[in-house]
Amino acid sequence: MGTTAVVLGGGYAGVMAANRLAAAARPGLDVVLVSPGERFVERIRLHEYAAGIRSDATASFESVLHPAIRRVRDTAMRIDAAGRSVLLAGGRLLNYDYLVYAVGSSAPQVPDGALTVQQLEGAEDTRTALEALAPGGRVAVVGAGLTAVESAVEIAAHRGDLHVSLHTEGVPLPQVTAAARRGLERSLRRTPVELQSGVRVSGSGDPHLRLKADVVLWCTGFGIPDLASASGLPVDGEGRLLLEPTLRVPGEGRIYGAGDAAVIAGAEYAYLRMSCAAAMPMGADAAGNILRGMDGAPGIRHDSGFGGQCVSLGRSDGLVQFVRADDTPVRVHLHGRLAAVQKEIICRMTLRWIRSEIKRSGAYTWPKGPRITTAEQTQAPAGR
Repeated sequence: MGTTAVVLGGGYAGVMAANRLAAAARPGLDVVLVSPGERFVERIRLHEYAAGIRSDATASFESVLHPAIRRVRDTAMRIDAAGRSVLLAGGRLLNYDYLVYAVGSSAPQVPDGALTVQQLEGAEDTRTALEALAPGGRVAVVGAGLTAVESAVEIAAHRGDLHVSLHTEGVPLPQVTAAARRGLERSLRRTPVELQSGVRVSGSGDPHLRLKADVVLWCTGFGIPDLASASGLPVDGEGRLLLEPTLRVPGEGRIYGAGDAAVIAGAEYAYLRMSCAAAMPMGADAAGNILRGMDGAPGIRHDSGFGGQCVSLGRSDGLVQFVRADDTPVRVHLHGRLAAVQKEIICRMTLRWIRSEIKRSGAYTWPKGPRITTAEQTQAPAGR
């Protein structure tokens, strides 16, 4: 009998995991990718698409998936860990020997009438709404993170005839240094984006009236699918699937996790933020540990880190905040056209890294994480 590895999710983590498994060309290994989408979505480009700068933010699955992967266009509704099966929305029961949980994140809950850009559907709605705005229209973006800042600046840069404001409860991009933020605020003024910081925008009532805007973009974070909790699997307070350092679910030797919807238990992994920069290494390592398990070998601890955070501030402006492996910022940062070029290179390389796994399992490599002390290793849950 063969071995079936089912990957739930067709985003950065899921596609990376599926490609690494399929390219290994293990005899009898059948790799199945379950995703409701028709095409692969470049989420890191959705703000560009929503702003009207990019005509498309998707790629065909055929162009990013190994040809041996079977793709099932459906949504997982329930995981039966004891029975090693997944119930799909279409009614099909999909059996597995190994499972990779990589369902990603969703858009946050938003006030009535507000729009989002964190998912393709929301970005499409935002693009349509912006195209319908006449000169002088007002756009309010709520949020202090990367999605909010990039969306506000790209819209203002592309539609100079609109009034764009950014509303943050604290400072914009709190993760960068004060010097880098001063450069960011200069870029916001040049675009121009009106910065309204230090004021919390309530999620109740009509945000259009409170913000005096025709279009309101709600960019305050991400939501988490409830598939893991609904399936009785261990989750954290946000609903993310809990993992051991080997990316396996505690007590479930055949289920692995990767990406935004999963989190490794233990303070030593708290630095891993929800991002494609964390999702792809997790997907690769989850697949690698499945292959090791098939060989009867123990899994390895996940080890990944960061090198920088790139922010697009229009097509010819940007910010690159260099960071330590644990994502804490250092003094070095870039601004301007060079930073914009660096951001674009990273976006293009993301697809190339995914596609590199089609040709050779293990081709993709990434920066190592911060050094883990002996005490932390002792406290971390061990793989089984």
